[in-house]
Amino acid sequence: MSSSFLLFGLALGLVVAAITDVREGRIPNWLTGSLAVFGIGVNSLAYGWEGFLFGLGGLIMGLVCLIFFYLKGGMGAGDVKLLGAIGTILGPGQVVFAFAFAAMLGGLYSLALLSNQGGMRHAWDRMFLLLSTLKVTRTIPVSDAPIPTEPKLRYALVLGLGTVIAKTLFYYDVL
Repeated sequence: MSSSFLLFGLALGLVVAAITDVREGRIPNWLTGSLAVFGIGVNSLAYGWEGFLFGLGGLIMGLVCLIFFYLKGGMGAGDVKLLGAIGTILGPGQVVFAFAFAAMLGGLYSLALLSNQGGMRHAWDRMFLLLSTLKVTRTIPVSDAPIPTEPKLRYALVLGLGTVIAKTLFYYDVL
């Protein structure tokens, strides 16, 4: 019972997060906070102390998976908090797989957006500059200046799809 209840809550939260992210370009704290409390709460009620630790471990692991990208300016804090909230339901082991699938899908999503908006030439130029600088100076150039031609990724969609893929593969014992 608690497993299907958790999955229903997760699915509902991911749909609301995706819609909100696409419409407003952000994932609100009330959503990520509610989903995290829901995940830890239901796991705690169903499995006691072990359920609480399972949910807390998933929260921490989800946050750890994306915090580096947030600190480097690659994504918003809402995306990080959303993966943490997903982790409260999936647990620390499965949230890593959800992150891995989301990362792969995110790469494809980025390429599709760049191709659609004509930014591939700019991306290749930046990649060439990065690799050339790395080869000569042994350092990675970092720029804080935003580039206005870059499309904004709506990563809640990708996190949701990565979660669905991971959960499906775990359900069928593929992973």
